[in-house]
Amino acid sequence: MRVLITGATGFIGSALCDELLRKKYQVNYLTMSTDELTETSNICSFLWNPSKNEIDLNCLKGVDVIVNLAGHTINCKWSAFNKKQILQSRINCSNTLYNALQSTEHQVKYIINASAIGIYPSSESAIYTEKDELYGTDFLAKVCKEWEAANKRFENLEIKTAIVRFGLVLSKDHGVLHELAKVVKRGMGANLGNGKQWMSWIHYKDVVHGIEHLLQKQIPGVFNFVSPNSMQQQQFLKTLTNQLNKPLWLPNIPEFVIKLGLGERSALVLSSQYVKPEKLTATNYQFLFPDLTTTLKDLYQD
Repeated sequence: MRVLITGATGFIGSALCDELLRKKYQVNYLTMSTDELTETSNICSFLWNPSKNEIDLNCLKGVDVIVNLAGHTINCKWSAFNKKQILQSRINCSNTLYNALQSTEHQVKYIINASAIGIYPSSESAIYTEKDELYGTDFLAKVCKEWEAANKRFENLEIKTAIVRFGLVLSKDHGVLHELAKVVKRGMGANLGNGKQWMSWIHYKDVVHGIEHLLQKQIPGVFNFVSPNSMQQQQFLKTLTNQLNKPLWLPNIPEFVIKLGLGERSALVLSSQYVKPEKLTATNYQFLFPDLTTTLKDLYQD
């Protein structure tokens, strides 16, 4: 099977490429940099520029499945310019792929598109599954809704379409866990806000293996990519401090202080989504790391 990947040089994309190559898939990927162009017997890269709707159509030759992960990072200051970049980069990537598939002969039968659980409203009491169609109204929810709408258009081309809503992807070198652990290691760990907000997380290895699982099954629809065991922030931090053998003794940082410091971006640490992976579990996917304790042991093992 030959797979075309966008966002292949990012954290998840590069880990996915490594796993697929290890399992003897053939991989094409798209890049905007001539310095990243490569070609071997099992991996080949092609240039594109989604902001200009430019793409090397040779990237589609022999491709059976596309994994669309590309998009500007949300881990930046949410200025008006960056917010536009966050949204438009995702829409432009999807539109460029759509136009390419519409305009040339290909054999693509299945596409997996990234999204996020930020599409759901923040709540300390609700439990969300893929069946829920109640969506949030904040910036992240807006981005996810418009991104998913752009990606659902692939169905018009008779391509089976999956949308994977990522929870908090855990890695010791990237993302929210990396940032929290830096603070905890200095002995400065503290709950943010009231600490009761739900954190629906997933080990990055389960993201990679989950995507490969869907590549094999080729099942369309929405999938929540979260572990079966969400945790409230206060319990998450307690588990992390125990793993790192550091105290959790400072008082909670009040919500208004976080909002003063981060502004609208405070939603990244204050929002609460208790999400279940019902549809992924129904495909018989077996989580490698279903609970936080074993996840942290794996990530921080010597």
